[in-house]
Amino acid sequence: MTDPLEIAATALTLVCVILAVKRNLWQFPTGILGTALGFFVFWNSHLYSSAVLQPIFIVIQIYGWWFWVRGNNSAPPPIRTTPLAIVIGGSVTALALALLGAWALETWTDAAMAQGDAAILALSIFAQVLLSLKRIENWPVWVVINALSVFVYASGGLWLYTALYAFFFFNAFWGWWEWRKELRSYSPAQTPARTAA
Repeated sequence: MTDPLEIAATALTLVCVILAVKRNLWQFPTGILGTALGFFVFWNSHLYSSAVLQPIFIVIQIYGWWFWVRGNNSAPPPIRTTPLAIVIGGSVTALALALLGAWALETWTDAAMAQGDAAILALSIFAQVLLSLKRIENWPVWVVINALSVFVYASGGLWLYTALYAFFFFNAFWGWWEWRKELRSYSPAQTPARTAA
């Protein structure tokens, strides 16, 4: 029987991600509640990196909520782009930290799928920071995370989360398309410069 907590966390996370694609501020309170419930789901499944990720997500989402409302001189910011070198560098750094985290989990805990779970943790933090800063490059990073998550969560028997992340894999392409459409709609005067921060 499927855990009611997993059902609730999955439903809230699904709504959050769809709202993120549509650039709707309700993604933040919905996501905060979903990630809070997700902590217990992952902890009970011995996916400790995914469990630890949930409170980190909450902090980043609270910041993102503020940034999306007031981050552009007290006004909502536009979608921006980030140099490819920063996206690659951030991803490589996240994966290097994931290797260290996986070693710690394998050494001191009974963690399941430690390497994949740690990679999900590290890359998700990076992707969520990009999303909270309204950077379009968050979507390709989510594509990688979602593919990895399907494998890890299926291996752990979390079938609702597996289905959710299979949907998220395709949803990330939709998000990329939607955000690019808005970015292209800006007039030349509105188009934000490619920035590193």
